[in-house]
Amino acid sequence: MSLYPNDSDCPHADVCGGCAYRGVPYSEQLSIKKTETLAFLSEAGVSVNVVDDGRESPKGDSVERGGGAGYFSGVTPAPRTSAYRNRMDYSFGDEVKDGSMTLGLHRRGSYMSVIDTEGCLIVPPDFNVLRAAVLAWALASGHTFWHKRSRSGFLRNLVLRRGEATGELIVNLVTTSAEKLEENAFSEMIANLPLESGLAGVMHTIYDGRADTVACDSMKILRGRDHYFDEMLGLRFRVNALSFFQTNTSAVEAMFAETFSLLPELGDKQVFDIYCGTGAISLALARRALSVTGVEIIPESVAAAKENAALNDIANCRFILGDALEALESLNERPNMLVADPPRMGMHPKVLKKVMSYGLPELLYISCNPKTFARDMAAMQTAGYRLDALRAYDNFPFTRHTELVAHIARR
Repeated sequence: MSLYPNDSDCPHADVCGGCAYRGVPYSEQLSIKKTETLAFLSEAGVSVNVVDDGRESPKGDSVERGGGAGYFSGVTPAPRTSAYRNRMDYSFGDEVKDGSMTLGLHRRGSYMSVIDTEGCLIVPPDFNVLRAAVLAWALASGHTFWHKRSRSGFLRNLVLRRGEATGELIVNLVTTSAEKLEENAFSEMIANLPLESGLAGVMHTIYDGRADTVACDSMKILRGRDHYFDEMLGLRFRVNALSFFQTNTSAVEAMFAETFSLLPELGDKQVFDIYCGTGAISLALARRALSVTGVEIIPESVAAAKENAALNDIANCRFILGDALEALESLNERPNMLVADPPRMGMHPKVLKKVMSYGLPELLYISCNPKTFARDMAAMQTAGYRLDALRAYDNFPFTRHTELVAHIARR
């Protein structure tokens, strides 16, 4: 059941694992996320002064010094609450054991059950068209789907990605090597669908690993190309089939724009961006800073970041592949400013200690997990830093996820 049962415009609200808050009034969703964020901060011993939602958070000299609380300005709503996702990783499976093949998302609380998500409200209309068409094709083709327990079968995932600014769309069918795909027929079927977006590419990815994740042993382009282009923060990005890119482009663009307003002048500063992903923040900051060094552990993301730097003619930004701590330890230079955007687990204590050792007057922390941010902020308080300003963003309406941006200053 939904966490907050209510009348919903989604027929899958009570069973789908995608949206925990479907049926909850949007204003109430924002209130829940605000309350949860404040609770995590309180439990960690991090104090904040709450200002009314929508008001600008005071910053700098207006914040009480000597260990005083920073300002939390509540949760900024998403620019839109429907059709906001630019990527979906659908799974093949069945809703009940030995039932008919399904294609969609996992049932809430179930590792095995997959429900059809016909008419999903958080994806673009073309995604619903493609999901239904691929399921119909799969049922007619006689192909089997991947069974997690027996580790046998063929069809694993359908990955759909779309550039919000460009309207380009790519389709990636992920299978094992257990059966033969009629690649031309599949590609032709996709190309003939009545899509609003421009079809940029169709791919077939083979993955024989045991993990229940989208991965790649080999990939073949069946039509077009294996990437699409999108635009954000005045930059153009090439997004490869399996590389990371922000899932809600318009919301993240608004969040980053406000994030940069918290930064000082960067004209003569050397900036480190750790956990930089495909380099969106690094490249945007490079236009304002003397130089930027991005650090990322995923090879595909670093390759994409370098491609995007070249695509945008940005020469004062470099990207280092490696573990955050090892990369920071290997660098002889010291930053004048640092941005951290870690995964949900937050920053490793050793990385946090290294960051604190720079003695920077201020830094920026972007978090996708308020609980681990509160833990890390408590450690930074002990090391002589204080929370200056905190903003929360609802980039994923109807889900439990909340993004945070924190400006942190040395006492």
